[in-house]
Amino acid sequence: MNASRDPVKDWVVQQYREIFGDSATARGGKQVDSDGNPTRIGRFTPTSPVAVAGAAAAVYAPRLLPTIDGNETVTAVLTQLHGYQWPLAAVAVPLCVVDVSRYRAHKSTRMLESVVRQTTGHLPRKVTVSLAPGRRALRRATITLHPGTVIRPKAFDELTRAIEETFPEHGKWEVRVKHEAYKNRILVTRAEIIPDTRSSRHKALQAALDAGAILKDAKVTVDSVDENGVETGFKITFEPSMNSGARGFQAKVDEALASLAGVHESGRTWTTEWTPSQGHLVMRLVAAMPTRVDHPLALVDEDLRHLPYATGAADLTMFWDVSTSSNKPHCLIVGPTGGGKTSVIRTLLTEATRRGIPFVGVDPKMIELDGLEGYPGCGAIVYDALRAAMFVRALHTEMMARNAYIHHKKIEGSQLPLMIAVLDEFFILSGKWQRLAKTGDDETRELLKELDPLGAWADLAVLARSAGIRLLLGVQRPDASLFGGASGNARDNFGTRLSLGNLSQDGALMMWGDSTVGREVDTSVKGRGIALGTDGSPVDAQMWWTPNVDRHPNKWSQLSESEKAIIDGLQPFEAPEFTCYSRELAEFIESERALAKQAREHGDVLEPIVLGDRPIGQSAATDDDDVADAIPASAVTEGMAVLIDDGQGSEVPVTVEAVTVIRDKGTGDVLETTLSINTGGRVKTNVHYGPTDVVFLPAPDRLPATV
Repeated sequence: MNASRDPVKDWVVQQYREIFGDSATARGGKQVDSDGNPTRIGRFTPTSPVAVAGAAAAVYAPRLLPTIDGNETVTAVLTQLHGYQWPLAAVAVPLCVVDVSRYRAHKSTRMLESVVRQTTGHLPRKVTVSLAPGRRALRRATITLHPGTVIRPKAFDELTRAIEETFPEHGKWEVRVKHEAYKNRILVTRAEIIPDTRSSRHKALQAALDAGAILKDAKVTVDSVDENGVETGFKITFEPSMNSGARGFQAKVDEALASLAGVHESGRTWTTEWTPSQGHLVMRLVAAMPTRVDHPLALVDEDLRHLPYATGAADLTMFWDVSTSSNKPHCLIVGPTGGGKTSVIRTLLTEATRRGIPFVGVDPKMIELDGLEGYPGCGAIVYDALRAAMFVRALHTEMMARNAYIHHKKIEGSQLPLMIAVLDEFFILSGKWQRLAKTGDDETRELLKELDPLGAWADLAVLARSAGIRLLLGVQRPDASLFGGASGNARDNFGTRLSLGNLSQDGALMMWGDSTVGREVDTSVKGRGIALGTDGSPVDAQMWWTPNVDRHPNKWSQLSESEKAIIDGLQPFEAPEFTCYSRELAEFIESERALAKQAREHGDVLEPIVLGDRPIGQSAATDDDDVADAIPASAVTEGMAVLIDDGQGSEVPVTVEAVTVIRDKGTGDVLETTLSINTGGRVKTNVHYGPTDVVFLPAPDRLPATV
């Protein structure tokens, strides 16, 4: 039976080891401690015991003399020591203090050596700790490594955490660890703890950047504060990389930083300015987006070839550059009914006319641009679908004539006067052309085939820029048929693009090249949308409000005095001249003006027949635009209601049960669309559409209702 362990003995041994440590023994030519771990630190040897023993003998000599009576030598020594008791005590006390400091330094040395060995796998060449290490935190320690010692970042992080846990913060002090690889050493120093006075927003930004590997070595500092000391700007420095120069990467970082910073106390939002070449970005507050901006009467942009139309983030003025040198010559506006598309068109056209640029427009709904008919600088507004096809062909002829004039006269295109051609509700017009091509009389079908308005439009989108013709296109929804290979890369030519309301995922990808842009627009604010900034990136924008410029009493009486003042202030003093270089366009505009004059003087419409409390044909909606819309057949989705020809010359509403779109494998262009519908029987009916065919909707495609 084994004898029980003596707790007193164990305590004494433990205290001995705590004070003096284990003796280092040699194994295979190397020193190891009692646990067999390699070490370069020997046993602690105190120097004070001899001085303490001598001082104690001197102090207690009178008591010891009677016990050694008869030994004259010892008696003489004790007697002499007793005479030096105070000097000996004065020497023993500082030696004890030095030994306590040496012991604490020795203990810290052993701990540091053990920590370095366990975390990095390297045995230090030498560990030096200051003799005054402080109560708990080290004052200074130098860990000398062997030349060429490599410490991986992960191992160094573990070493730093281990040292910080071994010597935790105490009072106002903390331990700092620094690796000087070029000197083959690790420095452990004591630093005063600086109170963290950063705001919660500042801490959140720095913590997120430290936790993720988005920006390397990112540091957040306060760039500016308001009068209350609240941060209004942050500067983030980082190590430049390939990612930091990519716009897509910057956009994702901007979104993350704005989310982390949260809504500012002032209600303003955050914007970010990148300088990747210098390794920093600045977050600043910008004014909150306005909910309405009335069309300013002053020329906001002094450049007469810049047509402003909206206020963007950071109070930027968005404009359409119609100059000959512009890389954004044509403008595309996308937005459902009620989103403010018509107001943007009025804004651009009124800005154009007071800068001396005339326009001519096509309005298949007969209500979008009617107020602009007769406006200074307006050549004509075309409403009839067949005459619209004639106009597009005449405009194509004008383009060719202008190019021939430039070639013959050896002049620059910038010397020709500009003109703007507005084609609103493109898909409705396209649908009417297709309907006429199928149901029209022989003469109409033959004329449409000869005019080929869709082919002429595709040429205009690509070639009109150099001839001084600018295209303004309005559609309900974006579609690949506007931008695909069949349109000659028209998307690049429609460099000025803006969308109102929320886009679908495919629509956002087609408009902005990013499936996330324009999908969370605040539709409760009329005129809110996305516009293409001067740097080519989409930004939030509030479109300017321009009232209907129609001075007909029925329209004019509905306007407020401030709205009338806007119209009066925008009207140019002198109407821009409309210069044609082709006889075809000149004759078409003259004939259209004559037809419009005749309609105004002799035309008439039937008065509504009142049944109950609402006239026939009057909708309960308050919007002017109550005409059914048209969309490309490829944009139809399952469950959508569309109008289908019943074979007897009428169109009936049906619900689409399935949609099949066949695309070109190389370009992705639509080749054919098949809509499956159920007409009431067991067998489904498949209706096939070509790549550019459109379908009509039973009701206008409106903005979604907001709560």
